[in-house]
Amino acid sequence: MLAEQFGRGWRERFREFDETPAAAASIGQVHRAVWRDGREVAVKVQYPGAEEALRSDLRQLSRMSRLMQPLVPGLEIKPLITELRERMEEELDYRDEAANQRAFATAYEGDDKIKVPRVVASAPRAMVTEWVTGTRLSDVIRSGARAEREAAAALLAEFHYSAPARVGLLHADPHPGNFQLLADGRLMVIDYGAVARLPEGLPRPLSEMVRLAMEDKPADLLELLRDHGFVRSGAALPAEEALNYLAPFAEPLRTETFHFDRHWLQGQAERIGDLRRPEFRTGRELNLPPEYLLIHRVTMGTLGVLCQLDADVPLRGIVRHWQPWIFDSEDADQHA
Repeated sequence: MLAEQFGRGWRERFREFDETPAAAASIGQVHRAVWRDGREVAVKVQYPGAEEALRSDLRQLSRMSRLMQPLVPGLEIKPLITELRERMEEELDYRDEAANQRAFATAYEGDDKIKVPRVVASAPRAMVTEWVTGTRLSDVIRSGARAEREAAAALLAEFHYSAPARVGLLHADPHPGNFQLLADGRLMVIDYGAVARLPEGLPRPLSEMVRLAMEDKPADLLELLRDHGFVRSGAALPAEEALNYLAPFAEPLRTETFHFDRHWLQGQAERIGDLRRPEFRTGRELNLPPEYLLIHRVTMGTLGVLCQLDADVPLRGIVRHWQPWIFDSEDADQHA
């Protein structure tokens, strides 16, 4: 694969190349090497046949859309699958991933909280980036001291909320394998194959929903949901039920720090997944517009990692910095 991507003389680009993979990627593997200028680098190589295998899976998923639709009557399945296919197609070309990573590296250059390894070289099925070593977030989750877990959680939240404003992109693969805590206290973030493209920053309707939920305004919240396609036309959804469904997700912003743990996340999952509860019926009336699919995936994934870290997080201050309009009316009341 490297000969195909970089030419038969690809080894001349490296001083050293470890034949044994150092890690697995989603559709490839990573090798440790030394670039010709002496830099330690990570070489990501796509598995032969990965492209066709992924596309075959996506075709099968598309065929299942009619079977899935009755399970979630409020959700428009077909456009969601189309969006998923298009975003996953982007992951097949490592040149797109390299472009994404370069954008993040430029935006966070010299940052005292976030580190993004620089791209050294790229091709459609292979890419080379700086090698940076830290403590894997999975190890922090498993055995990190409380202070280390809380530092990692705050950095993860900072990255999640700052990226749309700083880069116009949102890293869309938030699992512990893509994050490491560096010795200098920064969070290193890798794997930019999946991103949500947000040239205008995080869509304003999402933060407006949070604001209305925090301000206990059910009628305004339901109107906003309908206006932006989160409730399908003709669906009978009482405003109070919409508020009851969404308000608990705003709970972490009501205090200066919030303790994220598995118990809280399990409670939320049970609340909206229990067939006997009204929240389950409400959820069946809600829709997810395709343009919000990756944002939803990232937000839920990030919440999951924060809860695995079992940490107190100053989320309110982080969100206030990047989305101050959520708190405008609250700040006005306090100022008055």
